[in-house]
Amino acid sequence: MKTFTKKALGAAIAASSLMGAASAVNVNHDGIGEVLIYPYYTVRGGNVTLLSVVNTTNRAKAVKVRFLEGKNTAEVLDFNLFLSARDVWTAAVIATADGAAIVTADKSCTNPRIPAAGVAFRNSAYASDVAALRTLDRTREGYVEMIEMATILTGTDTEDDVTHDNGVPTCALVNNQAVIDNSGDYIPATGGIFGNGTIVGNNMSTGYNATSLEGFGYNLGVTASGSLNPNLGNGSNLVATVVDSASPGVSRVTNAVFKNSIDAVSAVMMHSSAIGEYAYGNGLATDWVITMPTKRPHVQSSPVRAPFQRVWNATTGTACVDVTLASYDREEGFGVSDDDFSPQPDAGVNQLCWEANVLSFGGLTSGASSILKSVNATGYNAFQAAGSPGGWAEVTFGAGTYIPQLVSTSLSQQSAVSSAGIGAPVSGTVTFTGLPTIGFSISAATFANNTSNYNSSYQLNFKRNISLTPNAVIAQ
Repeated sequence: MKTFTKKALGAAIAASSLMGAASAVNVNHDGIGEVLIYPYYTVRGGNVTLLSVVNTTNRAKAVKVRFLEGKNTAEVLDFNLFLSARDVWTAAVIATADGAAIVTADKSCTNPRIPAAGVAFRNSAYASDVAALRTLDRTREGYVEMIEMATILTGTDTEDDVTHDNGVPTCALVNNQAVIDNSGDYIPATGGIFGNGTIVGNNMSTGYNATSLEGFGYNLGVTASGSLNPNLGNGSNLVATVVDSASPGVSRVTNAVFKNSIDAVSAVMMHSSAIGEYAYGNGLATDWVITMPTKRPHVQSSPVRAPFQRVWNATTGTACVDVTLASYDREEGFGVSDDDFSPQPDAGVNQLCWEANVLSFGGLTSGASSILKSVNATGYNAFQAAGSPGGWAEVTFGAGTYIPQLVSTSLSQQSAVSSAGIGAPVSGTVTFTGLPTIGFSISAATFANNTSNYNSSYQLNFKRNISLTPNAVIAQ
């Protein structure tokens, strides 16, 4: 199955060249690429979040590392990281008295240099919000972006500076930001990085894989530490390639063309719903993390940009989207009328209101999330009383008259791919229904003897809703 997907994806990227693009941005389901998105970090409830990034290539890399708080993706810290060939960098996000900080014992070069005591996260990027939303406490959960800025050429001064000698790199050029002046030492990003996150606390730990984008196409070079660039809107590729199932045995390859990078990146993560299992009661609990990495530029100013529904409200600290929740216990009990998110909005409609959202089934296993609200467990208690301690649920993005959609802005294509080959591409306008989302679930079992406690993590499953309005058939 993986081989078939790779073939389909290769065909998709080749097909995108018919529209004038050298390649297309896509989610690399093998986990290796140019951009990594870690969907959640938390230091609440005694937790620590561990992060790692791996350079799988034989060339050094310059990477922008950016921590974003979970309500509205305001930046709380960023810096430049320099990975030597085959290098691994590790760090931890820890709690401070009033917020969070990053610490690392890793020797890889960063600019600025991270001192042994670590660096505290900052709240200056959301200083214009109301006082209740300006606290450092808001930095205690969110998510992380890592974007490759450049590949460092072999034999250059910059490569020599960041390469480990007996386990320790020099970092002299990096510490003085002289690397920015050495533009001749770089070529555009070439990819080859992957990463993982681990949440540790309460005698348990669990991990997840970072979502990887390839074909992002950032080519503007290394920026100063603290620069807001690069970000997910800085890619050069405006074609989004998505492979999904058209019918049994047939994959559908969509190459959708947009006017800007942020919409192309959104398109590859567009999902109509999130699906997963839950367990709760008798020491069992489950959390879902649903993160929307491209939400901020769509909701930051009025009018709101598709596919999102409402602009960011700096007074309430929300930019809510209406969603529908349905759940089934393990004996096919249907709980759509019983389950609701908390707090319930005045309209009585389920909503996800933040950039990173934690939905809790029976208690927050990831640790007392105070800003990322949870699912009301009333309906699940009914299932538990019937003797079924879990089941599965689906969160559909959109409710009532709100149908979130992102529409391609230029000639786009779809093709069917099967064992018989690639079907003739059909051109037209592509509509993605849903929201750009990634995420995972955490399940926990807690016993009287805490040495028997355990956690486990799973990627959430997603559905797609992609349609094309044809206006031409392009011969191959």
